[in-house]
Amino acid sequence: MRSSGAGAPRRTSGVAYDLIESDAALAKWCAEAASSTLLAFDTEFVGEKTYWPDLELVQVCDEKRRIALIDVRAIGDNAPLADLLLDPKREKILHSGSQDIVILRRWLGAAVEPLFDTQVAAAMVGVGAQVSYANLVSKFCGATLSKDHTVSDWSRRPLSEAQLAYAADDVVHLHELRERLLAELDASNREEWYREEQHDRVQAYVRDFDSPTPEEDLFKAVKEWGKLKGRQLAILQKLAIWRDREAQRRNEPRRKLMPDAALIGLARMAPKTKNEIRSARQIPQGPVNRFIDELLALVEEGSRVPREQWPRKEYAPAQDIPPGITEMMQALLRIVAEEENIAATLLATSSELAALANNRHDAEGLDLPVLRGWRRRLVGEKLLALLGGRISLRIEGRDRMVFEETPPHRA
Repeated sequence: MRSSGAGAPRRTSGVAYDLIESDAALAKWCAEAASSTLLAFDTEFVGEKTYWPDLELVQVCDEKRRIALIDVRAIGDNAPLADLLLDPKREKILHSGSQDIVILRRWLGAAVEPLFDTQVAAAMVGVGAQVSYANLVSKFCGATLSKDHTVSDWSRRPLSEAQLAYAADDVVHLHELRERLLAELDASNREEWYREEQHDRVQAYVRDFDSPTPEEDLFKAVKEWGKLKGRQLAILQKLAIWRDREAQRRNEPRRKLMPDAALIGLARMAPKTKNEIRSARQIPQGPVNRFIDELLALVEEGSRVPREQWPRKEYAPAQDIPPGITEMMQALLRIVAEEENIAATLLATSSELAALANNRHDAEGLDLPVLRGWRRRLVGEKLLALLGGRISLRIEGRDRMVFEETPPHRA
């Protein structure tokens, strides 16, 4: 195989890979891969230093197991790669792709679909809810992957041979994993469930990207905001909006620019002078001193917000759940998960069970994942029947819990 980058192809796990460091090399490799109906991909990025994660490397593997390691810093025109990955007729394979999808959505301008996420598929067939790529490769492919660069600094150049080999290993087994997991899904009649679940997840990722948190609600992401009240929340709201805008402008992480503790301290104290800030032990001085004039102005602006415009806490309705109901629901969930060989956390979350229990007299009106699609058919109907008294729990033998239909009540 000829290299589409500079020099001869390098090798990992017996498979050649090309390091792509120019637009011409990218266009050439993508043209050669265009006949593939399946592509595996992964990304490497650095998210600790900037407001938005910096994409550093994109790994792509075609059906012939040709691998491209694309140095994003060296690419000016990503259109050939966008044509490959955004083609709706070509399925793309990845593992645990929530971050990869969002990062590529930003770089390519659209969401990569359709997808086959090996972690989601593994959860659907009972392998585990958050199983790692290395463990899946070990289980289904019999290969052992290096973990030496799981926290590697992908922003440094040149990338080392060990880093490149690690990055190539991240995609070389994905085609085989898809084949094995598809067979498992087919054997358990769950491929339709999987496709429904995967589509819903991508839509949720894109929705979150396209509709970020409104500025007026950013204060709710500040740790311990719930301990403030009234005018303090109005000040915090102003500070949180300023921090987000400033962090974007500087391309710095929000909490690196100004820690949550500083915003909470300023909102709680409402200082009027620089001396008040500098004498306050509970306010981190370093980051605050960088912007002390702006912060004082924001505190004053927040202090002048009329009472009727103060942010209000949204309190959940008082819960009236008799003891044992949520425990029975959790027991039912575990029984179904064990019987169906599927991860319990994939079926319903604790908050969903609490919402069902809290609204048990009108649960049908709730919009919850467990009451939609394949989840409803598998466990949602059973939960509703339990809450409606149509099924009950009993102990069979010495240590096995089972659910059974409740005989109709006779007057």
